[in-house]
Amino acid sequence: MTRGHDRPPSFLRRHLAATSDEAPVLVGLACDENLWVRRQAAQNPATPTWVLDLLVRAGAAPDLRGTTNADPDMAPSELRRLVECGPWAQQLVADHPNATSEILGALAHHPSGRVRMSVAGHHNTSTDTLSVLCADADDAIRRRAATAEHRPQEVLALMRRAGAHPQLSGTSDGVDHHLEAHELASLARLGPWGRFLAGRHPSCPRDVLTEASRDADWRVRSAVLDNPRTPGDLLAAAAGLDESASTDEIRRLSDPGATADELLALATHQQAEVRLAVARHRGASTSVIGALAVDRVAEIRRAAAGHHLMDPVELSLLVRAGSTADLARLATPDPSITPEDLDELARGGYWARQLTVRHPATRPATLARLLCDADPKLREWAAAHPAVPSEIVELLRRAGAAEDFQGIAEADAEMSQADLRRVIELGPYGAWVVSWHPKGPTRPQQSPPERDCEP
Repeated sequence: MTRGHDRPPSFLRRHLAATSDEAPVLVGLACDENLWVRRQAAQNPATPTWVLDLLVRAGAAPDLRGTTNADPDMAPSELRRLVECGPWAQQLVADHPNATSEILGALAHHPSGRVRMSVAGHHNTSTDTLSVLCADADDAIRRRAATAEHRPQEVLALMRRAGAHPQLSGTSDGVDHHLEAHELASLARLGPWGRFLAGRHPSCPRDVLTEASRDADWRVRSAVLDNPRTPGDLLAAAAGLDESASTDEIRRLSDPGATADELLALATHQQAEVRLAVARHRGASTSVIGALAVDRVAEIRRAAAGHHLMDPVELSLLVRAGSTADLARLATPDPSITPEDLDELARGGYWARQLTVRHPATRPATLARLLCDADPKLREWAAAHPAVPSEIVELLRRAGAAEDFQGIAEADAEMSQADLRRVIELGPYGAWVVSWHPKGPTRPQQSPPERDCEP
């Protein structure tokens, strides 16, 4: 079986599961992520019985569409054999009580967040493996690893000194400026979240910053872009403007004749380097530049602020709300700015919402919406704002919001449908929390909503 973009779609895999007589192919299809593909493989008489027997003993239902009780006497050697069969088998192994620390250590790097979550909560997971999971890109996995019985206390202490939230759900304002270079290098070696924390630290050594500026994870690159001590050449690398940046979009944006429609379409591109090229393009419209002026990435905002079509009124509003004139950093806000202006900003991009949630004059109703923002950091700031309405905070916690508004907790099962609808209407995080409520109208989603614009 092929992987990634070359992998056949599920309907073709299902057809193959019904018609193939090749044992190695059928083993992989019996362990497919898609339950209908697995079901078809289970019905194919050519599927090797040994893999079906192992799957059932590991906790699979006989038709392979769901799970049941696992065999508590299953041997680690059998589990290791199952790991080699496919992604669903790997999930079953990660959930099995007899999975060894060695097996779990290998699965800690699995592409599926569900598998890594199971490893983070497994009683046999070693402290070294938990160290890796504490640096996972998924904050729910980090939180689970950080609360495990064998959690790595020294690693957690290092992360908190580097600016991690105590529960690893985000970052805090406190950073230990006395961290040494070797400590930051050790942090970067753990995983993407470790590289993020190291890359944003003002004492990060150049060699670590260099690697972080070329990181495949956009969060790590954005940390480098936001680090005030990052040298100019590494800012360019982190923004994707080095020699390796050769996407079709960037080549097109090097053309001064790019149309307004093309620039508008690329202004929300997932890659930061593309959005940065749009912000620097002389043909970009005022509305496009305005949207990029509140981008998540400081370098993009800086480029938009310097663009000849940047609306001076809009720029002035952002500065009065608490931004530096180049839109790269926070500054002291103007206390005379009107709540109406802040309401307007709260409906804008990330930077506008960040300024709003930190401003002392922001209205309680606006803070209530920001408390349910898709971005976890904005939710954290909204919760700490003195004007956040206590009745909304209580309503969210009754619905099942975690204490830090990053995950879920025990909900009030007696909540009325009217109150649940109120929570849903507050924003993405509220809707996600309600999806987990016993009376929730939607199917639970495994991960909370994420930020609206990814570099």
